[in-house]
Amino acid sequence: MANGHIAQMGKGVLFQNEKKHEKSPDWKGTLLLSEDYKAGQTLKIAGWTKQTPKGSLISLSEDNWKPDNGGTYPKEVNRVQDGDVPF
Repeated sequence: MANGHIAQMGKGVLFQNEKKHEKSPDWKGTLLLSEDYKAGQTLKIAGWTKQTPKGSLISLSEDNWKPDNGGTYPKEVNRVQDGDVPF
């Protein structure tokens, strides 16, 4: 946490890098992965620009959101009449 960022699973940050020469990266940081990845797999990420007392940073997150295809909600609602309730 030397840079003020607390590591969280699936999240990371990029800080503006002090460029030493033309080919130096503009941003450097870390991303703590929450899933195992294999060579050739694509890691999708999302980023948000934030201002901190130490300057600008890009907050990163693994973009591993998947739609809930199975659904935990009932697809059909069965209506019950008050007279059908046994109490």
